[in-house]
Amino acid sequence: MSVITLTTDMGNSGFYVASVKAAIVRGLPDANIIDITHSIRPFHVSSAAFIIRNVYKQFPEGTIHIVAVDALNSPNSKVIAIKTEGHYFIGPDNGLFSLVFSNPPAEVYEITITQDNTSLAFTAKDIMAKTAVHIAKGSSMADIGQEYKNHTQLTAWQPIYNDATIRTSVVYVDEYGNCIFNLEKDLFDRVGRGRKFSVDVKRNPVETISNTYNDVSGGELVALFTGSGLLEIAINRGNISELLGLKEGDSVLITFEN
Repeated sequence: MSVITLTTDMGNSGFYVASVKAAIVRGLPDANIIDITHSIRPFHVSSAAFIIRNVYKQFPEGTIHIVAVDALNSPNSKVIAIKTEGHYFIGPDNGLFSLVFSNPPAEVYEITITQDNTSLAFTAKDIMAKTAVHIAKGSSMADIGQEYKNHTQLTAWQPIYNDATIRTSVVYVDEYGNCIFNLEKDLFDRVGRGRKFSVDVKRNPVETISNTYNDVSGGELVALFTGSGLLEIAINRGNISELLGLKEGDSVLITFEN
């Protein structure tokens, strides 16, 4: 039984997601369709990339991931399929996948299979779902498209650092309003070298890395490295994004003592 995941910015109301699932089941009645999320902010590819990057390896090899975010059809739009690390990915050529993988995938194809709907008004249903069915039935990448070298690349935000400071940016805000930054623990440890530090969060200092949210009292700021390996700053039992106005793209400065 093929596992097909869905990640979209279509929301959970309306008929859009159901239409995509119907197209899959029509071609593959025994498909195991798993919803990752349909609550990505419309057109927000960086949020989708963050979620896919952190979850896809938890699925078995052979899983097919449809990522329909910022997938509106236009005369110049392309849909691509990627095979890497034993997984398949299908989505628009908008640079999203360049933020998912640490290393460029070897197999990238532009989808060219014949479509049933010549208007192509609904890319996720008319192209992506059909592509997933073909792959699930054993089609090779060459059967569904042509090799594509010039797929769109986006530049991921990287921390800016020197011997005394690190400036890191919010890359994702979760459902609780917790803010996740583009700072890995290895870099924090390498720059910090065990020195005392202060994180300036909208003029609110944080001077400790905690292990859990409950290491601080309710309503207090907490910083920790999550399962994704990235720095997270939150308010225990509160919404830091709403209370302090932190949003994706905002940065904080970490200063280490000399």
